[in-house]
Amino acid sequence: MKVRINQELCNACGICGHVCPRHIPETINQENKKITMISSERIALCMECGHCVAVCPKHAIKVESLNEEKFISVKELNIDDNQLLSLLKQRRSIRRYKDKPVPREIINRIIDAAHSSPTGTGQRTTGIIIIDNPKTLASFSEHAYQVYEMLEKLLNNPIGKLIIKRKKGKKTFRMLQDFVMPGMHWYTRWYKEGKSNEILRDCPALILFHSPIYEPQGEYNCAITAFHAIMMAQVLGIGTCFNDLIPPACNKSPKIREQLNLPADREVYASITMGYSKYQFKRIPPRELAEVRYLK
Repeated sequence: MKVRINQELCNACGICGHVCPRHIPETINQENKKITMISSERIALCMECGHCVAVCPKHAIKVESLNEEKFISVKELNIDDNQLLSLLKQRRSIRRYKDKPVPREIINRIIDAAHSSPTGTGQRTTGIIIIDNPKTLASFSEHAYQVYEMLEKLLNNPIGKLIIKRKKGKKTFRMLQDFVMPGMHWYTRWYKEGKSNEILRDCPALILFHSPIYEPQGEYNCAITAFHAIMMAQVLGIGTCFNDLIPPACNKSPKIREQLNLPADREVYASITMGYSKYQFKRIPPRELAEVRYLK
């Protein structure tokens, strides 16, 4: 049994059943008395999210896979909507970093925020790999550029182009041909000339977010976890940038997979470069979504 209810403490309020998305705890009438029980029909559907434990006013519920001592009390937040909006608006994607390492204690604090990210299935399957060793980052870069150099050669070959189009689909093919590779052509050239490293942006730290390939929400979980990390980094004065060039290189390069010790059943779905911003932004660019509307 994944979930247990202490009947001596439970007052059968039924809140846990309302909160549970699959109504695994259920409150019923038994001999003219309300009682909350675990559904034997649906217990296998439990996502082990811990919501039932977190909402119970009597501390009557336990989820076997979750350490009860790690549940902490909810505190009133000392932040208002204007402060949060200001934080979101002021964050910029940082692509130029100081030649200054990010202390491990700060990185660990950023990871603390990543731990708190929600997941689509309730399962905690997202993993994180941190690279902050300059030599390892340099080796990683070399392998990543090899991946894109090979991809450019394939796209310049009619047969290779046809194979990629059929394998990846029209949408990905067009993105590669019209957006990714025109820039990568110059990135590779500048890298070989020793001018710059536009994949890693000479960042002092790189965080990779990986998930099992069979996890239905793996890609989304990684993206949400990365977002939690970048917002904590912003508060701590650390610049970050989502980097979509890195995950494909991680997944396609045998050398990088070996370097990361990435299991065959996992792939990297998100990555952020990280470091102290070399330049300070003075103004906030205007941004609006393409559309916002209510339906009647």
